[in-house]
Amino acid sequence: MTLFLNKKLAYQIENDVIEGNKELIEAWNTSGFGTSVESLELANALAVYGGTDCPINEAVGLGMSSPVDEETLDEIEHFYQAHDHPTVIRVCPLAHPSLVALTKNRGYVLNGFSYRWVLDLDAWIPPMKEADPRIRLADQDEEMFWVQAIAAGFADADHVPDSQNLDLERAFFKMQSSLPVIAFEDGNVAAGGILAIDKDMASLFTTSTRLSFRKRGLQKAIIDWRLRFAKERGARIATIETDPGSDSQRNVERAGFQLAYVTAEIIKPG
Repeated sequence: MTLFLNKKLAYQIENDVIEGNKELIEAWNTSGFGTSVESLELANALAVYGGTDCPINEAVGLGMSSPVDEETLDEIEHFYQAHDHPTVIRVCPLAHPSLVALTKNRGYVLNGFSYRWVLDLDAWIPPMKEADPRIRLADQDEEMFWVQAIAAGFADADHVPDSQNLDLERAFFKMQSSLPVIAFEDGNVAAGGILAIDKDMASLFTTSTRLSFRKRGLQKAIIDWRLRFAKERGARIATIETDPGSDSQRNVERAGFQLAYVTAEIIKPG
């Protein structure tokens, strides 16, 4: 199988993001946490709000299966206005041109970019000779060790305050399709990530390393481990998202991923 970027592949990748967010919302809202997340589901699109500083506060999937109309944008904007939050939309470059035209007329501004990567697992040959023995699937009773490592890594720290809310990270761990991966170094939980497999597509996300354990090859090893695991279980395509120019970008390129496309985050201030 040779992967070529086209509308069908882009739709598959963006729909995988939507389905993953739905699973995350389900896990978050049914696990008895002290917080909850709200969503607005439209035709092949999803808007999410999980609190003031939640990193998944955005609408995804717009324009991937049909043109975007004024009424749809009205609904999304009212959803975020009700939470006193700016409207944030993640735009795939293969979305219908109506999305760009309408948001331009409504005063949206560019707020950033993300890279979506894709890998042909059928043809993939691991660049590492063997899977790193520091990596394995996390056990259920290791949830909080995993959660704290993930949260600390995203905060560029070794530990997070006891007062920090970890409901988002716990929801990632509890997602129905989630396969949490944990990494140990010198007997310590040093890093982790998530693998989710849906039919022939494997999604890698929530990869994080505690500050003191960086530069030891853990992120590279976690990526490699998940790809091997996914391929062994029949996945044919793998996807991952990174920030432009990041260490994560370099690691996914070394693993064999190719850039599928660049998404733009546009925002309409509240």
